Amino acid sequence: MAQCKIHNIRFYNPEPQGIRCMKIQNSTKKLALCRTDATIEIWNLQETWFLERTLAPSTENFSVEDIVWCDNRLFSVGLHGLLIEYNLSKLCIENRWAVTGEAAHCLDINNTNSKIAIGTEQGYLNIFSVNKDGVYFEKFLDKQEGRIMCLKFDATGDFIASGSIDAIRIWNVQSGHAIHKMTTGRVETNKPTIVWCIDITDDFTVIAGDSRGKLSFWDGKVGSQIESYQSHKADILSITLSSDQSKLYCAGVDPTITTYQKVTIKGGTQKWVRSIQRKIHEHDVNSLVLLDNKLYSGGADSYLACSYHPPKTLLKLPPLLQNPCAHVASSSNYLLLKFPKHIELWSLGKSKNVDASFRGLIALKEEPKKLLELKRVTKNDDGEEDKEGIISCAISNNGKWIVYSTAKGVNLFQFIHDEETPNLIKVDDLENKDIPCLLVAFAPNNSQLIACQNTGNIVIYKLLDQRVSISQVIPCDEIFTCITFLLVSSCSKYIVVGDPDSNIVVFAWNAKKQEWMHHCKLPKYRCPPTAMAIHPSSTNLVVVYSDCKLIEYDIVKKHFTLFSRGFENSEWKLRPYPIRNIAFDPRRENIIMLQDDSNIIIINKDTTGKNQKETMEKNEKETTENKPKVPKKYSTDVIKKNDNDVPKNFNMNSIKKYKHLAHLEWLHEDELVVIEVHPLNIITQLPPAFEQHKFGKK
Repeated sequence: MAQCKIHNIRFYNPEPQGIRCMKIQNSTKKLALCRTDATIEIWNLQETWFLERTLAPSTENFSVEDIVWCDNRLFSVGLHGLLIEYNLSKLCIENRWAVTGEAAHCLDINNTNSKIAIGTEQGYLNIFSVNKDGVYFEKFLDKQEGRIMCLKFDATGDFIASGSIDAIRIWNVQSGHAIHKMTTGRVETNKPTIVWCIDITDDFTVIAGDSRGKLSFWDGKVGSQIESYQSHKADILSITLSSDQSKLYCAGVDPTITTYQKVTIKGGTQKWVRSIQRKIHEHDVNSLVLLDNKLYSGGADSYLACSYHPPKTLLKLPPLLQNPCAHVASSSNYLLLKFPKHIELWSLGKSKNVDASFRGLIALKEEPKKLLELKRVTKNDDGEEDKEGIISCAISNNGKWIVYSTAKGVNLFQFIHDEETPNLIKVDDLENKDIPCLLVAFAPNNSQLIACQNTGNIVIYKLLDQRVSISQVIPCDEIFTCITFLLVSSCSKYIVVGDPDSNIVVFAWNAKKQEWMHHCKLPKYRCPPTAMAIHPSSTNLVVVYSDCKLIEYDIVKKHFTLFSRGFENSEWKLRPYPIRNIAFDPRRENIIMLQDDSNIIIINKDTTGKNQKETMEKNEKETTENKPKVPKKYSTDVIKKNDNDVPKNFNMNSIKKYKHLAHLEWLHEDELVVIEVHPLNIITQLPPAFEQHKFGKK
């Protein structure tokens, strides 16, 4: 890659939101993760783990205390006292039901996915029935004294163990009565013990972690304590069992993750003994989940960590928003940054003129400047003003249009920036403005706004200075879940949309009919895409999937290029982090730039020198001529050619100077924008960690 000027953006510092709870759906290997601002993230763990979709917080759902999977359905409870079901295709609230007992702190579902139990502030344990037709309140069990902090169904679904203040109770679901009450004891007389987490084994052993840092084991059949360990120096907030129930992991305010293993001692009796410890986090660990011997942990430091052995491995992903989290307006030198509950518009700095041979830091003649901040404030159910979560946003190439969407709908503005003060004019008569949009984008020629509504339609707005109107509504029948990718080619002639099920559809602009028409659909791959982009000059579509498979598709000719077959790299397939973004060097057509959490990978398709491009084009032409005569609209198969004619071993380099890369995009032909969220900026915004005294340091 040739030399270029780089805008190192380090003023993008969204406030880190800690992880409150996590639940895994074993059948699809999906991880539902809730943060402290009520944002819900769905992570795909099938291959390389990546953030698949995000449900932005709203005034209707300002609190999420616990979540649970019911087959492919997701439920949560919070301090608002509601049981909420989510629509994972529309990324919004599907339905909600009131819970008896005010604020709800915990919930669980039985093994048959037919009943949900909810623990509340006033001590009521609510039971809801779940079926395909809906969710129905069934009953609540006997009221207990004090709030219910945690609960768990046993393997049969006939009993529930709940943890509260100073006590653990075993409930009979059918009768509604507590059959056992087991007191935990106190360290100090005036300091109650809070049972924060609980689990049950198949042999009805109840395992609980409490505020004393003790891990206790109870016989649920008779209601007596079997054993107890001073596992941690502070509260135990989370425990999880392995699938065979031979190992137990626990952690909390004392962030050390401790493993307990079931062993058989003399006499044939079994006992839980302490095993290895893992020091992964420095702050509170609020949740632990286990899948395929991989332990996922998260807490107040907002990082999602994955650790496993063998081999000894630790992977951590920072709290970055799902892409796209930034948009560059190249014609106007603007940068639009997306935050959880607002967006910011910045004008980028301008450098002084230097020689082409200069290397190093370039002095600025104009500093970056924050021009405006946009947010939507509405009233919640209590009548209090609160900020809506941002679902999507975009800025036009000329910087004259800004759009963002929340759960309440879409907001479109005309932006006029004089030399002194910026002026913002809202488009009040926007059609379908009350429908949320999962993704929005402007055509590079600034003539159209493309909006992907959560109803599944793609709406095309025609942009005029005096009026904005809908010119076309495209029903996207080939996308069966939420749209997570929206691309517009630099020539404004192609639109590409994609979803987590690996459905990628291309629409082309028909100049005669003045409308968008279905062009083609890419062959479906077994893994979901993590990043895709359209080359600005060749209009080839480059897609990277979660198993690190990289393909290049010729949109015009409707087939894969030779590069797709030739790109084979064994080390590339072993990458632990997903590709977040793809960019292309506008000066060299053969360069592909890929970005993950901390690396910029540069792939040079020109493997044999300057004549490689002509060679590939010649091979492609010969292949096309030798192919059977198939109608063009159906010719979406990979080009079949002798492997000896396919170029391989492409040159690949990596730049490792960054930490936590959020975005990568070209501003001009010789200027690149790199947005980095430095780890120190995250750490400085975190709450104090648990203080531990060690030899020589604190």
